[in-house]
Amino acid sequence: MNKFMHKFINFKYPQSLAKVFMGIGLSAFALIPTSLGAVQLRDGKTYFVQLPMLLGAETTRNSVYVSGATYYFAISLPANMGEPLQKIEISQTEGFETIGFIGDRTVTYLQTEAGRSEVRSKTEITRKEGSDRPTISVSFDSPLPADSQGKLIIGLRPVHNPRYDGVYLFGVTASPQGDRPNSQFLGYGRLSFYSSFH
Repeated sequence: MNKFMHKFINFKYPQSLAKVFMGIGLSAFALIPTSLGAVQLRDGKTYFVQLPMLLGAETTRNSVYVSGATYYFAISLPANMGEPLQKIEISQTEGFETIGFIGDRTVTYLQTEAGRSEVRSKTEITRKEGSDRPTISVSFDSPLPADSQGKLIIGLRPVHNPRYDGVYLFGVTASPQGDRPNSQFLGYGRLSFYSSFH
C-alpha cells in the first residue's frame, strides 16, 4: 500500500474522510467505508488495512530430485486485515530449474490458539505469457475473516524436487475479497536443496 493510502486509512469516521478528500479534489479516488476497518476505493478496489505477513517457507525433504516432499509456506494473519483474505499466489522467481506442482495435493489450514482447522480451498496452476514458470493460485472456498488472527499454512506438493541443488525463491502475494482486489506482495519464501554428492 502506498504512502498516500497509509496517511488516510486510519481515520475512524466517514465524515472525516469526506472532508479530507473533498478538500483536495480527489473524489475519484475517495475511500468508501464498507465495514468497520475495511477500505474500498470509489472504483471498487478493495485494500487490506493490515497486511498478512510471510513468516517463511520450509520443505519436508531437501535432497535433490526426490519425490514426496511438501513445501510449506507460513503466513501470519493480523487482528484486523480490514478485508477478508480471498487468495494466495505463489510463484517461483529464482532457481536453476523450474519446479512443477501437483494442483490437487495442496494442503491449507489455519493455526490459532484454539487449535488447527482445515481451510477448504482450490488450487489453479497457470503460466504467464512468455514464462515457463508456474503461478500457483490458492483460492479459499470461504474467504478467511478479516479478524482471523492466526497462522495460515499452505503446503504445496511438487512433482519432485529440482535436479540441481541451490537456493530457490518463491514470491508470495495476497489478495483481499472483492471484485477488484488490490493484491499485495508479502515477500519471498526461500527453499534450499542439497546434493548428496557434495
